[in-house]
Amino acid sequence: MRKKWAVRLGVLLASGCPYVFWGMYADAAYRSMKGYLPLLIWAVLLFWLAVRTRDIPALPTGNLVSFLSSYWFAAHCRLEKWSWYFKPFTALGFLKAVSALVLLAQGILLWRFIVRKKHSK
Repeated sequence: MRKKWAVRLGVLLASGCPYVFWGMYADAAYRSMKGYLPLLIWAVLLFWLAVRTRDIPALPTGNLVSFLSSYWFAAHCRLEKWSWYFKPFTALGFLKAVSALVLLAQGILLWRFIVRKKHSK
């Protein structure tokens, strides 16, 4: 039981980084999609860790923490000035869309690897 909470706490601490914000910043400031690479690595690692430990609540919780930290940074860095870059979205709308897409992709993968696997037995 103690190990499970240690894993959850580790996921929450790792999720505290504003991954989506870093990707958007690199995209707008340097015109490089390489900024989204840490986001993809984090999403895959979070999914792998949740499946490996069977700690499914870590997925939405980790994504929520990452979204909130990204939203906080975006709100305090005046990201709305970048709205011209993320058309047809506003900068904050793009942040919400990317966060939702990551959660949706993880949910689909979770269904594919866990729920479908249980029904096929």
